[in-house]
Amino acid sequence: MPDTSLYEEEHYPTPLQATWSEFRQRHVAVAGLGILIFFIIMAILGPLLTPFEPTTQHTDAVLLPPAWNDNGSILHILGTDALGRDMLTRLFYGTQITLFSSIITVLVALCFGVILGVIAGMSAGLRSSFINHILDILMLTPTLLIAIIIMAMLGTGLTNAMLAIGLALIPRFVHVTRDFVRQEMSKDYILTAKLDGATSSALFIYNILPNMVERLIVQGTLAISIAILDISALGFLNLGAQTLMPELGVMIADALSTAYIAPWNILLPGLAIFLMVLSVNIVGDGLRSAHRNRMSH
Repeated sequence: MPDTSLYEEEHYPTPLQATWSEFRQRHVAVAGLGILIFFIIMAILGPLLTPFEPTTQHTDAVLLPPAWNDNGSILHILGTDALGRDMLTRLFYGTQITLFSSIITVLVALCFGVILGVIAGMSAGLRSSFINHILDILMLTPTLLIAIIIMAMLGTGLTNAMLAIGLALIPRFVHVTRDFVRQEMSKDYILTAKLDGATSSALFIYNILPNMVERLIVQGTLAISIAILDISALGFLNLGAQTLMPELGVMIADALSTAYIAPWNILLPGLAIFLMVLSVNIVGDGLRSAHRNRMSH
């Protein structure tokens, strides 16, 4: 006998499901997500598929043009650089280093930013005023400038660059968390939880954080594009990743001396940075619009 339901239950999607439903209606945002997924797959699988190492020098194939050029070779589909290193291989490794370094940097900055934002949002008096004034000053300063100042104290290197950019991004997450916590603390469900004896940590973990996840995802996505640009810029300035490391910014800096005779050595990593930043921004903007529309319904 088939199961029958006496009551027709209406399905209510979760906030994330509702946001994803809104996001899918934006074809440009979906296309940006597809490009971003392509770069993630390229960063993960690319280094495993290429037969060369990023530092291997082919002295018999220096400044070889891409394969579709009459003087190109199928062995080096995207050509080689001034030291005979395979550009496709270096592009795989460079995407991996730049993209994943940016994601890790943003995740660390998000964790510390949320903690400080909760303290600023739930505190009052002199401590709250001090945090807010420092935050306002840092928000007005470009992240790259803050990162360069921090690196002047820490020294060069990719790890120090990630640390510097992470410190520069923290105020963004503090600002978002502080404003959201202050808005929620005045709402009825928080007051009810307080009357039930909930502690500040319990209020945040069980009441505020679940409602803030979407906003953090949106801000984190947009922060990744900033981190990609800053890590590439520091690598280009020889402050971040150093010359031997196949990072996209470093690849552009290394190709400057041969820009006129081998423009593909600048075009390829530059195009990779541009498409990564563009796709992340499109996804972030799509998430922000989807979140705004969901909240308005």
